Amino acid sequence: MKRLIFLLCFLIFAVSSHPAFAMYNRFTTAQSLNQGQMESGISAGYGDDGDYDYKYAYLYPYLRYGLGYLLEIEGKAGVISVDKDRGGDDIGVLAGFELKYQIIKETKSIPIDIAIAGGYTVHLIDSQSLHEFDFAALVSKTFDVNKFKITPYGGPEITYTNGSYAPEGKADIFGILGASFAFTESLSAGAELKLGTDWATGVNLKIRF
Repeated sequence: MKRLIFLLCFLIFAVSSHPAFAMYNRFTTAQSLNQGQMESGISAGYGDDGDYDYKYAYLYPYLRYGLGYLLEIEGKAGVISVDKDRGGDDIGVLAGFELKYQIIKETKSIPIDIAIAGGYTVHLIDSQSLHEFDFAALVSKTFDVNKFKITPYGGPEITYTNGSYAPEGKADIFGILGASFAFTESLSAGAELKLGTDWATGVNLKIRF
């Protein structure tokens, strides 16, 4: 099974002749919400696509809900601005969803959380469509620092992008590195950097209830 997953990741990477949009940061640790628990927040970020010479910024609110059995779902909607070196700026709208499943929950014998996550985002930019599919594996660990909790997290991500706005279907692999800072049980903030042939970075603020 491990060999099959590795081969699939390698093939997706190998067949892509161009780098892909890095697009969005995930802003989520490997920890899952409890059943019925909700989290609402707003995320903003900036990134660069070297293939098309695009620079872009995004802003979107989101809502995350714990479905139970270590599974959660997220929905988002917002705006994106694309700065093209050749042709000016484009403003667009976006909407998407994500599923996350926590494979391993931290215990004394296994002192980390591990999860997998996948999502889809659709965009309408300059009357053209852009579709992004992504899949990531995440590892995180929570530390108590005075009255705060800090949770660094990271892992690999595969992203596939296509549509009339970027007519060549493109796939790529990125590395995620981020941290969540919990000020109280319900209020926290996060920062994240996603690196590959392209990059994206951003921050978010969220409330859990």
